[in-house]
Amino acid sequence: MLLMTEPIDEYATQQVKEFEGHKLKCCTKEGFEIEETDEEKKAFEEEKQAFEGLCKLIKDVLGDKVEKVIVSNRIVDAPCVLVTGE
Repeated sequence: MLLMTEPIDEYATQQVKEFEGHKLKCCTKEGFEIEETDEEKKAFEEEKQAFEGLCKLIKDVLGDKVEKVIVSNRIVDAPCVLVTGE
C-alpha cells in the first residue's frame, strides 16, 4: 500500500496504472475489493443483512446528501468512509 498525500498523486496514478507488475488501485474509489476467503465472504454477507435497516435509516436521514449507504469491509477502526465513483 502506498500513502500518497499530494494533490498530483491522484492524477499520476490514473495515468500510471501499473508499477513493477503490480496494478495500482485507489482505495477511495468505488469498486475497490479486498481478497477474502469463502468464510469471510459468508460472514460479511451476514453482517450486511444485519445492518440493512440501519443503512436504510441513515440514507433516509441524509437524503440527497449521499448517493448510497452500504456496509463495507474496507475500514476497521473508523465508523465510515467517503468514497468517490469510478
